[in-house]
Amino acid sequence: MSRSATVQSGFRRIDRAAVGRIATAIVAGTWLIHGLVNKVLGASPRHLLMIQSMPGLAGAAGEYARTAIGLGEVGLAIWVLSGMAPRLCAAAQTMVLLSMNVLELTYSRELLLWPAGLIPVNLLFLALAWIAADRSGRVGLRTRLRRHPLPIVAHFRECVTLTYAVPADTLQSLVPPGLELETLRGYGFVAVAMVQTESLRPAGLPPRAGRDFFLTGYRVFTTCRRPDGRTLRGLRILRSDADRLPMVIGGNLMTHYNYHRCNASIETSGEQWRITVRSRDGGGDLDATITAGSPALPAGSPFESWREARRFAGPLPFTFDYEDQTHAVVAIGATRANWRPAPVNADVRRLSFFERAPFRDCAPVLAAAFVVRNIDYRWARGEVIAC
Repeated sequence: MSRSATVQSGFRRIDRAAVGRIATAIVAGTWLIHGLVNKVLGASPRHLLMIQSMPGLAGAAGEYARTAIGLGEVGLAIWVLSGMAPRLCAAAQTMVLLSMNVLELTYSRELLLWPAGLIPVNLLFLALAWIAADRSGRVGLRTRLRRHPLPIVAHFRECVTLTYAVPADTLQSLVPPGLELETLRGYGFVAVAMVQTESLRPAGLPPRAGRDFFLTGYRVFTTCRRPDGRTLRGLRILRSDADRLPMVIGGNLMTHYNYHRCNASIETSGEQWRITVRSRDGGGDLDATITAGSPALPAGSPFESWREARRFAGPLPFTFDYEDQTHAVVAIGATRANWRPAPVNADVRRLSFFERAPFRDCAPVLAAAFVVRNIDYRWARGEVIAC
């Protein structure tokens, strides 16, 4: 049995109620310690200094505010333990904690013990808060957590997308129930996106609270039909590689994006740049040189024009994945600004993703290559669509 299968089996064996009790104890205990001990009882002078550094809270006003905030945190601990309106409780904790983070990063950054880790650590804490909220739900805790529960925003400084044409029969095994492979002239299409991402963060937080990283994403073009008959066009996530460990951990905790750790190098020379990626498991290695310009379509491309190819130029209105536990599709809506894909030349020397099943028995064809720059991007909370 593979390691991932063993881990998934282990999660299924864990008593959901026991996990909920543990998460509840951790979440309530954290609020109680910070509220009662550090603030109401004044055990942490640093907490007072952070509050007094905010506008209008210097001196005695800060001491009163510390007590009020501490009592509020004690109230949150009691609410968590009560089990009343658990999802509303988790939503309130999310709003309170992220608001506090914004203020802390804006006015008292120098007093934080680990400014760079504030958001990742608190996202993990909020994950526990939502686990505690769902402890009595019928759907598994890990399943709910991976539904992209928070809206996320980011800026794409540069995004190069290679579109590969693959025989439709080869891709069918990668398309789960509820999704349909999008085809053209007997081919399905896989997008390989290389993205220099800036300031990725929960929506509502300032850019300085976000994380910069490099991402390689492998997606297959699909559609999903909603119960109301509307057809959604999007990408089914196959694999993601990121060069920052917090992104790998957080991405696998709260999404179906299948993150792996990698090292990435981008060498730029005028209008040409070489992208090299080395993944830990060898499944996401990449070596390509991209050159700007107005090239002809790659040899063997099934597209008849760049206009036709542009329909497969990368990110679409939705990304999809399938939940085995609920037999449903998770759809994550996205919006973007300034989306103007420009054709580029791509010399791809290595793409190890296509060296493994089911691709190694066929010959994926580079069908098109595009670049977009300076894109503001937003992902909504995941939506569950019954198949």
